[in-house]
Amino acid sequence: MYKLLIVEDEHLIRRYLTDALDYQELNITVVGDAENGQEGTAMIQDLQPDIVLTDISMPIMDAFQMFEATKAQDYQKVILSGYNDFTNAKKAIRSGARDFLVKPIDLEELRNCMVDVTTQIQLQRGQLADTDGIAIDLLKDVRYSRDHVVTQVLTWISEHYACKFTIAEMASDLGYSESYIYKKIKDHLGVTLNDYLNRYRIRMAINQLIEDPSMLIYEAADASGFSDYKYFNQVFKKYLGMTTTDFKAKVLQWWRIFYVLDRIVPF
Repeated sequence: MYKLLIVEDEHLIRRYLTDALDYQELNITVVGDAENGQEGTAMIQDLQPDIVLTDISMPIMDAFQMFEATKAQDYQKVILSGYNDFTNAKKAIRSGARDFLVKPIDLEELRNCMVDVTTQIQLQRGQLADTDGIAIDLLKDVRYSRDHVVTQVLTWISEHYACKFTIAEMASDLGYSESYIYKKIKDHLGVTLNDYLNRYRIRMAINQLIEDPSMLIYEAADASGFSDYKYFNQVFKKYLGMTTTDFKAKVLQWWRIFYVLDRIVPF
């Protein structure tokens, strides 16, 4: 998991950013949050995050002063600003910022930014090859939605995907009928519920295999909620166009993968 630190002086925005995305799906974990650059500096030095998502203007110490104080640490910088400030954007670039996002935050833009940043980290660490890669965009056909029921369903899946559950059990737990959930997902995301669940589980299996190349395929299948190994292989090949054996041999062994996570935010 890539470690993300959020630095933002406005409490509500800080809390919002902490819960805004399904960071787990992006192979990211939020390790902490700070309300100013001084706190952020201490946490960067202590927690050694891979990514720092930070506001520019903050009391006590702003983002640029924080960057200067932590220049010995290696992390990706993503800047937030309350307005489209060209001067600060140029300064952010000079400070080595990976991206510059303008408030109010567009969640799809934020997610795409996190995808770009994690891909850059993997490239720098030699986990990805930037040539002759294989594009894996499992959720490219899934639309973005802020519908309340859809949010509940996707959140439930992100919390329970590793369990062997039925749609009936999920519906009962959420207090909706199966048919209602099926219709909501299809109408708002443009894919069926089973299709989304399979895509999500395969995504999480790939995350685990990239994180731990020594993991056996059946272990990744079990850890991502598939009760049948053969079915996992079938679904895997359907979405990736290769068998799990080929994936292990050609992709993980030689690190020849360009892992693109695009266009699905559950909030």
